[in-house]
Amino acid sequence: MLSVKRLKQIQFLKTKKGRLKEKLFLIEGKRSVENYILKSNLVEEIVISDSEIGYNKPIIDLCIQKKIKLITVSNKIISKLSDTKTPSGLIGICKILTPGKIDLNAKRWLYLHKIKDPGNMGTLLRTAAWFNIKNIALSVDSADPFNNKVVRSAMGAHTYINIYQKMDINTFIKKDYLLIGADQNGKSQLENSEYSKKIMLCLGSEAEGFDRSFKNNLDRLISIKKTGQGESLNVAIAGSILMNEISIK
Repeated sequence: MLSVKRLKQIQFLKTKKGRLKEKLFLIEGKRSVENYILKSNLVEEIVISDSEIGYNKPIIDLCIQKKIKLITVSNKIISKLSDTKTPSGLIGICKILTPGKIDLNAKRWLYLHKIKDPGNMGTLLRTAAWFNIKNIALSVDSADPFNNKVVRSAMGAHTYINIYQKMDINTFIKKDYLLIGADQNGKSQLENSEYSKKIMLCLGSEAEGFDRSFKNNLDRLISIKKTGQGESLNVAIAGSILMNEISIK
């Protein structure tokens, strides 16, 4: 049973203000919920529709095993909590952990400069996790990394990575990082000897790219060689290609 007060508290988490205040965010769907429970200790509570109970015994067993609170509600209530047109019937409430001390010795970092599209941000976080880039820095004016759409696109990446918000690029300049920025007009490519260095891959706003002052901080502007047709690559696609290139094999 979910009280009216608790319903409103959970609905509040669909807003940035609510997430900041409560230090909680929402996940949705069987695959996502199961992944978060298995791979992290972030899940505090699960809300499931009564019509889905019979189809989710493994998740219910996991909740019992990990002592995660499980609340059964009607489909109508799930619809009020869901952020999708077709609710899955399963919602998790997770902790937003304050990341630990910044690791300025990590060999690879990803810096997202004013990335505002939630889908692109989520895909970039998911790709970073895939290529074992565990530390992500976000500039001011970037999308909220715990936005519901970001979390859905990230597909569980939040359980693997450290996200540092409102980061100044100067933090990394002072620590001898090779700052490379993706730019479709970039002329340079990385040299073989540079892959052994500490690298910060910087990706800019979908609409604006890097402003002049930010570009002045970069050591190199690199591009992805075009072998076919098209005007440009989506930032999430370009970032994925470059993360593959700089990943430590």
